[in-house]
Amino acid sequence: MKPKWMLICRWSLIILFLLLTFNDGWTELNPKDEKDEAIVPQQAVINQMPADSANKMPSENPAIRWFYAPATAKPKGVALVIHGLNLRPDKMQSVISYLTVSGIDVCRLSLRGHGDNYDHVTGMDSAAARMQSFREVSYGLWMNEVYLGWLAVQKRARLVNAPRFLVAYSLGALLGLDLFALRPDVHFDRMVLLAPAIKLHGFFYLERALSPFPRLVIPSLLAPKDYLSNPTGTPIAAFNALFDGLAHFESHVDPKINVPTLVFIDPKDEFIPLWSLKNLIRDHHLDQWKLYIVKKGKEAFGRYHHHMIDAYSTGKDEWRKMMTAATRHLLNR
Repeated sequence: MKPKWMLICRWSLIILFLLLTFNDGWTELNPKDEKDEAIVPQQAVINQMPADSANKMPSENPAIRWFYAPATAKPKGVALVIHGLNLRPDKMQSVISYLTVSGIDVCRLSLRGHGDNYDHVTGMDSAAARMQSFREVSYGLWMNEVYLGWLAVQKRARLVNAPRFLVAYSLGALLGLDLFALRPDVHFDRMVLLAPAIKLHGFFYLERALSPFPRLVIPSLLAPKDYLSNPTGTPIAAFNALFDGLAHFESHVDPKINVPTLVFIDPKDEFIPLWSLKNLIRDHHLDQWKLYIVKKGKEAFGRYHHHMIDAYSTGKDEWRKMMTAATRHLLNR
């Protein structure tokens, strides 16, 4: 069975089960209630976070870790690198290595519920504590973290007098773009987006039916387990945050995000339709955005086309071509 149909069947069965099991306990929302509960622009929320917390050392701020270009020359840029949903942040290391070797300093952001960014609880192991934090995430919380990551990049870029880059995968690309569009003080000079979750196939919206159950964990069927921050699955709270971010971005796309951008996408991506990305680029006159059509090698992992963060997921030759194109794009070569 193809991955797309596996996902549709999975969600159909889960939703049917929940409808039969929890029907009496649901609180029905009418259209007015649903509109009233829609997420609002997060600038006020972001401003609640102290800017100086972005400048803490990695040991003090588990969301941020720095990787520096060789010290033999001035950095050619400073990049904010953001991972995807339930992806281990350290799995972005293949991307980061290409960037640092090319002379780019990297600030790797770990969103709450991923990597070491979780609340440690006495008597609870790291996996359980991480999942507990993952079940409590929100769009506003993640946006705060992305803003703090940008502040750290901005401080470093000013110090070394270098351009600022966004290099992000899937959910990370959505959050980075939404922050860019939202905040007048945020600016990236160039961007590289890998399978950006800024448009989704319609069937993925089946998950919205589970929004009243934020702590429910949905198993991950396609991604390799060793790539997941939380191998048991992804909580509905995280999907809710994804959908809130998507709705906010779609209503706040701003011409300022029309900077030189390279978008990597596989036409067979299970979540992101290529045609929809093309329409977004056309409708919002993003004439500085360029699509790179990924053609995975035969040796690439399994059948999961959305996964494109290293040679294992794309094939060695294709990954080398992708990263060569990415670094040339960022360095304007």
